[in-house]
Amino acid sequence: MEDLFSNITREDVYLAILSLGVAVVFYFLYRDLKNNNKSLSRIKAIQERRLQLKNNLIAPKKRRKSDYGKSVGLMRLIVGRLNLLKQSQVGKIGKMLLNAGYRSKDAIFVFAFFRIVSPILLIPVGLMVFDIDFSDPLANSSDLLMLAGFVFSGAYLPYVILKNKIGKRYYAIQKGLSDMLDMLLICSEAGLSLAAAIDRVAKELGFTYPELAEELTITSIELGFLPDRKKALTNLAERVDMQEIRGITSVLIQTEKYGTPVSQALRVLGSEFRTQRMLRAEQKAARLPAIMTIPMMIFILPTLFVMILSPAVMSTMATFGK
Repeated sequence: MEDLFSNITREDVYLAILSLGVAVVFYFLYRDLKNNNKSLSRIKAIQERRLQLKNNLIAPKKRRKSDYGKSVGLMRLIVGRLNLLKQSQVGKIGKMLLNAGYRSKDAIFVFAFFRIVSPILLIPVGLMVFDIDFSDPLANSSDLLMLAGFVFSGAYLPYVILKNKIGKRYYAIQKGLSDMLDMLLICSEAGLSLAAAIDRVAKELGFTYPELAEELTITSIELGFLPDRKKALTNLAERVDMQEIRGITSVLIQTEKYGTPVSQALRVLGSEFRTQRMLRAEQKAARLPAIMTIPMMIFILPTLFVMILSPAVMSTMATFGK
């Protein structure tokens, strides 16, 4: 065994890492070419949600087959055999995936599979970063412990990527809330019902704010299919776990319950959201001087000092040179 590790050179490790990187690049290129149109994927997700609601109303016990193919079936088999999903984690992980926009039932199996694969993929990277002698690995135990910690941290890499995806999705939705409320106000004052107004606003915001339009379209579908309109609005608050969305759904539920005018509530909410957007812009502008301090000290001030002091230094050198 020691002879096997002693024959491995650094060039062999680099070649293995390069081969793995090329394989990963080709995989992502194939995936992007296969799903190059995000609008089609959103339309497909909305159509699947419509069919799911229809099937639940007509035949609740009927289950749809997965469309992911053999790869997801293999992931599901591995996750099931290794018992990677605990019952206490299913609800939490499922909600995080739903907040990130992954609505498929197989997404949780893909997430659990990559929790196991990520540490394995980090092993070549760790071997490149930490200099470990394969002939005597115990000689540098500190590097070996750091390599183990680095590889073990790969189990949390899917969580980090998923939280980053949720944050970006929430930010994209947050940018369009004020425009959405203004359009909803116009549609409600024009005499449209809540479902028709939401559907119309979703069509108008499809190109500008596709994430928000997708959620509004699903809400419009659920308002038409579900017997309880409150449930459809509650599902929107669960899919997008934001304070602003919870406020909008609470107001709409209250207006449905007590019969108060929707336009008046939307006008107040729209004014508040515009004020919040202005405050966020002012906060970013207030942080700008502090952010620009270090670049100014490193790049701008030295150049300025050189331009100011260069004539004086040159004249002094010319004077002493005579």
